[in-house]
Amino acid sequence: MGRKRQVAVETVQYTQGEFVTLIEARSVRQIWIETKGAEFEVWAELISGVRVQMVTAHRKSLRRFLNPAAALTTLRRMGVARAEVRMEKWDLDAASLSMRMRPDVTARRLREKRIREKVYFPDRAPEPAEADRKDQLQKLMISIMKVARQQAPVR
Repeated sequence: MGRKRQVAVETVQYTQGEFVTLIEARSVRQIWIETKGAEFEVWAELISGVRVQMVTAHRKSLRRFLNPAAALTTLRRMGVARAEVRMEKWDLDAASLSMRMRPDVTARRLREKRIREKVYFPDRAPEPAEADRKDQLQKLMISIMKVARQQAPVR
């Protein structure tokens, strides 16, 4: 048996306008929204196997969304009808603290909250039960889809 050779996947960064061009050219195999802490990033995989990440038009920095509904609405306006949301790495505590706050304030408040929990509630489980977390995520996704449907343009 021969060994399987690992092939590095190339990652390219494109602006929202370039994403639209790729979608219209039907060169996108899959689009997903991936979480990094409390933020959401838009990714795509092209038919050629290249991974594409959405960046801002002016600074070419990563295009991040604090609200998954905003990311889904942006994709819908670009003409995307199906996208996957990957929320394995989503930090719910950071997300609840980060709404309309500066990132440095969010990080400090999250750090302070976790320290208080350790001091005052040392026996408390740090994460909610798996069933509770799934229930929270399901309720969140339902509300996100409602907002996305309301904000999506009618064609």
